[in-house]
Amino acid sequence: MTNRSPLVDTTDYPSLASEIASMAHGYPYADPPELLGRIGSEVSADPGGPHGRAMLAALWASRWYVHWKIADRELVTALAEAAERAEAALTAAGCAGGHEHPELADADDPEEMAALIEMIGAPGARGTAEAAACPGHLALLAADTASALRSALRQRFGVPETDHLDARYLTADGRTAFDALITDLERQRRSQVDQQAQSAAIWSARRLLAAAPEAERPRLAIAVCLLAKHCYWSSTAPGIVALYRKALATVDLTPREEPCSHREGHPGVKLAAPPRPATPDERGELCPRRVAEQVHAILAYTDDYMAS
Repeated sequence: MTNRSPLVDTTDYPSLASEIASMAHGYPYADPPELLGRIGSEVSADPGGPHGRAMLAALWASRWYVHWKIADRELVTALAEAAERAEAALTAAGCAGGHEHPELADADDPEEMAALIEMIGAPGARGTAEAAACPGHLALLAADTASALRSALRQRFGVPETDHLDARYLTADGRTAFDALITDLERQRRSQVDQQAQSAAIWSARRLLAAAPEAERPRLAIAVCLLAKHCYWSSTAPGIVALYRKALATVDLTPREEPCSHREGHPGVKLAAPPRPATPDERGELCPRRVAEQVHAILAYTDDYMAS
């Protein structure tokens, strides 16, 4: 039997506020993507209504969690669009005046941000709560939320250009210059991603997708695997991991099921930069079965990362 995270009743504002605060601290009780998806849908359904306004506060309180933790581009896009829809509706509704809006900086920690959900969602709100629920104030929350989420889409789901690296990684006759590529990959020595090594892996992924010659593919696949292995430790941007996965999906995995000349297999061969072309492959790093096993393992590993 599959364990399922409990559904949060989004109309139970105190419970929802508590869950949002826990999620922002990194200890969600419910399933964050599922909950955030419902919140975004409810903002979109009625951005100007009482419940839609409370859900906007919930989305605003969740915006940095979404920015750094959600790896689903479609979900982030949908949440950004919900915030933009709310901003347009609330700006059109305007402010009746007669009160001062709370400063956004007044709610700068998860508990304070979550408290706005209860304040805005409370029926018959008066005083400070009435000002917090004012369309003029909520339009600012919506704009702040949309800005954070659009920033996430640019920063987390874009992939750096690597065309300029052709001058370094391609020979005059169009082959991969593996000595230069491997030199850059060897910079990756610790858990924190080395940016030059990452650029080499991104270039390698694009080379695989561009139908690289068969003789180049094992080394290129290992190059991609090497940096993909570090996605958890370094919180690699989902857009980059998605490119790695797309490139590795082009690798033939059938050798996993076929015998090879290495009777003891490859358990002692740790993932590292691929061997240089002039160096004998004494450990069987380029063995088709070993490469297929490594690619299969990294695809599973990154699938978990993208779903987390």
